[in-house]
Amino acid sequence: MILCTGNPDHVTVASAIKKKFPHAKFASRSTGFDLRFWDPNSEDIFRKEIHNYNIFINSSFICGGGQLALLETTWDEWTKNNIKGHIINIGSTAEWMSVASIPLDSVYGTYSIQKRSLRDRSLQLNNKKGIKTSHIIAGLLNDGKPENANGLSLDSLANTVDWIIHHAENIPLLEIQANN
Repeated sequence: MILCTGNPDHVTVASAIKKKFPHAKFASRSTGFDLRFWDPNSEDIFRKEIHNYNIFINSSFICGGGQLALLETTWDEWTKNNIKGHIINIGSTAEWMSVASIPLDSVYGTYSIQKRSLRDRSLQLNNKKGIKTSHIIAGLLNDGKPENANGLSLDSLANTVDWIIHHAENIPLLEIQANN
């Protein structure tokens, strides 16, 4: 069973995952999950829910290290409950941005750092205690906005997730971008 973060009713990674995996479930505020974990009850709800899945697609950027917290929480719960699963984290080519080159007032400053942390922790946890972790570094995604028209299609990203899930080998790290 697959759980994916994000609202599948908006043009997001989650919408492409829904199209590719119609039986997947989704965790977002629109489906009753506050993945920021500002309220301890919201974390408890997620911790209980993740036991029902063996594939977790961690696709939604959540400020304040939320995506990393979801990786940690899922890995922790699966380890405690002997669940052998696969966590797929969606990163960004912004991970490659040099910290020195990012203006202090840029939104990419913390975004870049958080995505790098997600990648590094994913690689560190991969294939430990029967849990695979994969990190996809995705280039600009075409979410239907004119400024992103030349980006990678969301369907291509969903197809990549499918390929990783069904690949015989372990795929800890992969980068994919549009062919422009």
